Amino acid sequence: MMNGGMNGAELFARALRQHGVEWMATLCGHGLDPLYAAARAAGVRLIDTRNEQTAAYTADAFARLTRRVGVCAVSSGVAHVNALAGAANAWFDGAPMLLVSGAGAHATAGMGHFQDMDQVALARPLCRYARTVDAAGRIVEILDEALSAAGGDSPGPVHLTLPLDVQRAEVSAAELAPALPHPSPRVAADDVEAAAAALDAARKPLVVAGSGVFRSGCAAALLGFCERHRIPVLTPIWDRGCVDRPSTVFLGVVGAATGGPEVLAEADCILMAGAAVDYRVGYLQPPAIRSDARVLFFERSWDSLAEGWGKRPGLAWPEWLAECVRRRDEFRSRVAARAEEQARKGLHAIDIVRAIESVLTPDSVLLIDGGSVGQWAHQLLCSDRYPGHWLTCGRSAVVGWGIAGGMAARLAHPDRPVILLAGDGAFTFNVADLESAVRHRLPFVAVVADDQAWGITRAGHIQQFGEPIASSLGPIAFRELARALGASGVQATTPEAIASELRRAIERPEVTVIHVPIAGGNP
Repeated sequence: MMNGGMNGAELFARALRQHGVEWMATLCGHGLDPLYAAARAAGVRLIDTRNEQTAAYTADAFARLTRRVGVCAVSSGVAHVNALAGAANAWFDGAPMLLVSGAGAHATAGMGHFQDMDQVALARPLCRYARTVDAAGRIVEILDEALSAAGGDSPGPVHLTLPLDVQRAEVSAAELAPALPHPSPRVAADDVEAAAAALDAARKPLVVAGSGVFRSGCAAALLGFCERHRIPVLTPIWDRGCVDRPSTVFLGVVGAATGGPEVLAEADCILMAGAAVDYRVGYLQPPAIRSDARVLFFERSWDSLAEGWGKRPGLAWPEWLAECVRRRDEFRSRVAARAEEQARKGLHAIDIVRAIESVLTPDSVLLIDGGSVGQWAHQLLCSDRYPGHWLTCGRSAVVGWGIAGGMAARLAHPDRPVILLAGDGAFTFNVADLESAVRHRLPFVAVVADDQAWGITRAGHIQQFGEPIASSLGPIAFRELARALGASGVQATTPEAIASELRRAIERPEVTVIHVPIAGGNP
């Protein structure tokens, strides 16, 4: 099996097949892309579900019915956490089950790559065997150990984390690429004198404002400081916003699937304000930033910094800000043009985004749950503001939380409009809880963008493999489903109808689902 330039995923899939594994229950995600293609080639059937719990329960139930190892494969992060429900079930009953979880590159584990977490540590209390496959050349050995532990004298669940770089690595490679050095703070957090000195020397300063700004309650002070001195502000995608009103200094999000305004790489002074050092900012390593860029970690003391600059009230960077705004507008124009081109095939996410934009008020609570539609919303809605009362999945990048989020938003803000924008896959994770929202009288409006797919994943598969693999979904009559669960359900099939139904739904004190069938298309 070591011949022919085989990569780790191919080796893993063929080894599974040699162990008699005929199928894997799964839910797609980028952490599994190489394994999906390899499974297809090896003849391992993919049983794709709408929730990782379902995938894991399928493997567990098979194991309990047959005494054979049931296999499920899920992507990383919260997908892994969801699947642990099935592993727990197998643990209680001693069922032989293998949970395979994708992960970002092993080379950047612990540095903050996409959905970076210690999945093995989470799985270990429930598993007979749990480890990361850290080298492609050891895949057969490690898989043999895991399956032996699963079906031994004391059977039970086992877990393997299979990182992307191990999946893609040529098995004959001597070793994987070494990890990048983790950047350490070059200035202690909230060192006012150091921050002032760095800004004094800067020609192109930039603030990256993350969730820590929202948590610390200093959003207004940060925004006021940046507006006075004409310093541009970016927010990492999925972090909490801190720009509650339209502002000339806000550039939008950084770290989206197709990038963002190209300004981070030119800044010579970067103030990380409550933001994590991770993949969204290129790990703060060249070429994502300049090699000579000064990086400061500054979170709370914006009023103190303003006072420390009292002798420099005229210091500002209007030319640099104007250039950044120009690049932001050009980027948004490219995104909108791409959406308009795709919209020729039918209703598109951009039609939903524009309809939502037309009804938003300053106090509207907006929730975004979904991959593809979420990317469109971030890039087109978060242009000159990103309020703290808008909520996304957060840094975990989980999907399926939106209905619970709508209920929580109504509990937190009884008198505000609450709008949930969700993809069809994300919405159906816990769709039965529409009944819970109805029963507890927690009304909100849910707009479901239905492309019958895990959109970003399907597009990536078509680009990589020429066809979608386990990333297409079947049709659902969401209007009727909502009504069956006690909510109001409507369908909108024109841009005008989306906005009209939104306005009506916002005025009604009930849970409303607006079903919008859209054509495929991703940022």
